Amino acid sequence: MVTLSLLSLCLLSLLGVRGEVAPNFDNCEDSFFRNTPVSGLKIALPTPIEPNTQGLVNPAKCLSAYNAASPAYICQRNGNNYYFATLYDHGRRIPLYSAYQMDIEGVPGREGSIVYYEPQLVHPDLPPEQMDKIESSREIGKYNQNNECLERSPQYQRKYKLGWSQALNENFGSYDRGHLNPAGHHKEDASKATMTHTNVAPQDRKMNKGPWNRYETRLKDVLSAGCSKMYVVTGVVPGDTWVDQNKRVNVPSHYWNAYCCTDNNDNPLRSGGALGPNTNLSVVTEYNSVTDLETELRRLLNVDNNFNIFNGC
Repeated sequence: MVTLSLLSLCLLSLLGVRGEVAPNFDNCEDSFFRNTPVSGLKIALPTPIEPNTQGLVNPAKCLSAYNAASPAYICQRNGNNYYFATLYDHGRRIPLYSAYQMDIEGVPGREGSIVYYEPQLVHPDLPPEQMDKIESSREIGKYNQNNECLERSPQYQRKYKLGWSQALNENFGSYDRGHLNPAGHHKEDASKATMTHTNVAPQDRKMNKGPWNRYETRLKDVLSAGCSKMYVVTGVVPGDTWVDQNKRVNVPSHYWNAYCCTDNNDNPLRSGGALGPNTNLSVVTEYNSVTDLETELRRLLNVDNNFNIFNGC
């Protein structure tokens, strides 16, 4: 087992990071209404601890993110630009929510496909922008070489490290990779940035392509009418089901959405949201205020009154 001193070194290394996986959302706070993230959502499971470190060389450095704090605060970055914020549950390997400003005026469209991963979930010292599997593997390989993390040890192999830190494409079984921040609410590069595995969770296929898709379209085409800005947070309620018996990736019991519509001075005009069970018989319930949605979510998430999605909307 990793000793307490080694764990302390890992945490100190993480706290010194000023990249895109950090202890806060400072680099992407404009994704939230009044620059205020969701509060009171303390439900993330601890980061999985590598059970077998016997005989490993330099595990504190070579497994530096395996004992990082959970949840992870991700400012989703593609290239040199920040596009949205994600609170990522290390223990369940799913996002708890993604927050963004909708592109109200832009032509909606799905750009790219879900290919990206977050290298800094593997090691805080890796590059901050999203990368596909080949690029991620290359960067992990460089890290291994520079830190003498010999890949003859299974725990140091590239795919093992990537899959330990986040869900891989093959970990979703029969479920769809359901977007929290949907590609269709953005255009061009912003749409491409949503195509990361840290922005998707297992979603029932019929729900994803049916009632939830219809609600996302309604949110873009109808509910945003008359808004100068539309702040959106989409999240999940973690469930009791896992994709496989090894409990690597959790299957949410519900998907939820909240929005805050503001005028050209960023003053709130209205709020609302939606909630739907993650099943093939899902019926999406809409709410005319975020307050009503929060009341139901506090019950489902088992959190107290400190849980608030928006600050004053």
